[in-house]
Amino acid sequence: MEFSTEVIADFAVIMTVGAIATFIFHRLKQPLILGYLIAGIIIGPYTPPFGFINRPEVLEASAELGVILLLFGIGLEFPLKKLMSVGLKAYAVISIIEIVWMFVLSFFIGLLLEWPVMDSLFLGMALASSSTVVIAKVLSDMGKLQDTSALVMMGVLVVEDLIVVLALGLATSVIDAGSISFLDLSFSVGRMLLFVIGSLVIGLRFIPRIIDWINHPEEGEGYTEHDEVIVLTALGFCFALSVIANFLDLSMAIGAFLMGVIIASARSAHRISFLTLRIKEMFGAMFFVSIGALIDITQFTTFFLPGLLVIATMLLGKVVGCGLGTRLMGYDLSTSLKVGLGMGQVGEFALIVAKSGQDLGVTSPFLFPIIGMAVGVTAFMTPYLIRFSYRLNPEWISNAWGKDRWNRPGDK
Repeated sequence: MEFSTEVIADFAVIMTVGAIATFIFHRLKQPLILGYLIAGIIIGPYTPPFGFINRPEVLEASAELGVILLLFGIGLEFPLKKLMSVGLKAYAVISIIEIVWMFVLSFFIGLLLEWPVMDSLFLGMALASSSTVVIAKVLSDMGKLQDTSALVMMGVLVVEDLIVVLALGLATSVIDAGSISFLDLSFSVGRMLLFVIGSLVIGLRFIPRIIDWINHPEEGEGYTEHDEVIVLTALGFCFALSVIANFLDLSMAIGAFLMGVIIASARSAHRISFLTLRIKEMFGAMFFVSIGALIDITQFTTFFLPGLLVIATMLLGKVVGCGLGTRLMGYDLSTSLKVGLGMGQVGEFALIVAKSGQDLGVTSPFLFPIIGMAVGVTAFMTPYLIRFSYRLNPEWISNAWGKDRWNRPGDK
């Protein structure tokens, strides 16, 4: 009973400070994400003199629920047909260019700071991952989720997460066994592809029909008799695919996003999006407050200089890697800049990468807090970077650097 009371009390604190942060930052006309993160830091266990929340499992559960529901809601905005309008080739090329570039820069940082090779390797995997949740939330708040740059970013983020998960799995296998066979590599890649393709093929064949059968969309938008059933069914499918993804050592967020994409093909997808909006916003706020609470600001002064170098290098690498990759795939300069700056942060998956290296005993003690610092600081920066990207004038850049160098035939 005491445990239950403490958990409920922690949830009460998270939701109350989230509400206060929403009100204040809305009045200040600042990104709500910043308010949630600051509120989380204030109530977290690492903030002196004491924290309002001292149960990490409550924070982790809140964050996990927030990720799943946010990514499910974002997936509802992107039917497969819309995602594929950009093309799998574009997503893959941009992701590979970015990831390779980030690994190169990470080894450069390692050499500069005289780090062991394994620290540089795990830093590269950590920095290769951007935050799908942060990017999607900022774009959603700005009303830009339907832009071409948003479509490119969402596809790249999914491919990026899959590649990093695979790389982490391979690195773990090599460290544990001392080597890895071609058979193991093939199995890991095959398992991942089977999950994504199987989920889409089977899901698109049956789930939209089930959803529409329950909702009876022919009755019109005002037909609400089955609202409870349709919400429970959609969320049930969402959590089920998330659990399957986790069972296959993939991120639960990938499963949630894929289920959102699948249900987006239903005729009643807009109805589900409307009905689950408030749930998504509530747990989304809890996610960002929880992430803020997990940020250990006491480590910032200890690792300030190497942390600052990592953040600066990451930002340069993301802007160049993602922006250049987008440009090479034929997109105009404006879209390329938005993608490059929008992807300029370290995702929460980086903490999992850093923790894995720590648990395996192959990384130095300083790596985890440095990556944690990068995740926290870049989460604060992202709303302003994305806003800045929409204010940039591509014509000014073209004129400054030479129009022929940057613009292609057909560019505006």
